[in-house]
Amino acid sequence: MSFFQDASVKGGIADLFGYMREQRGGRLLILLLACVPTATIITMFYFDAKDKATPPPPTVTYFESWPADRSVEESLAAIREYQKKKDAMRAREREAYKALGSAVGMDVEKLDAEAQKDDAERRAKSEAEIAARVGASK
Repeated sequence: MSFFQDASVKGGIADLFGYMREQRGGRLLILLLACVPTATIITMFYFDAKDKATPPPPTVTYFESWPADRSVEESLAAIREYQKKKDAMRAREREAYKALGSAVGMDVEKLDAEAQKDDAERRAKSEAEIAARVGASK
C-alpha cells in the first residue's frame, strides 16, 4: 500500500498537461495512430449492434384443430363425444380407487354414492352452462 501514498491525482493530472505542452515532432502522428484503431473498433461495434438490434420476426405456424365453418351442433356433438371419453376415464379411475378402498377396509359403497351424487350435480350444472352459452350465441 505504500506505493499509492506517493501518488496523487492532482500530481498525475499536472504531469499529463505538462507532457502535452511539450513540443514533439511526431505527436500528431502518434495521436492519429492511437485514435484510428479505437475509432475503428467503436464503429464496428456500432454497425454490428445496428445490424443485430432487431431480431427476425417469429414464424407463426397455424394448424387446424377443427373446421372454421363448423356449426354449433357439430361443436356440441364434439363436446359430448369428448365428455364421454372423460367419463370413461373417470369410471376406470373410480374402479381403481374402489379396489384400493376395499383393500384398506373403507366403506366404498357409501363413498361411491356420495361421489355419484356430486358428479350428477356437476354434470347438470355444466349442461345448463352449455345451454346458456348456446342460447347466448344465437
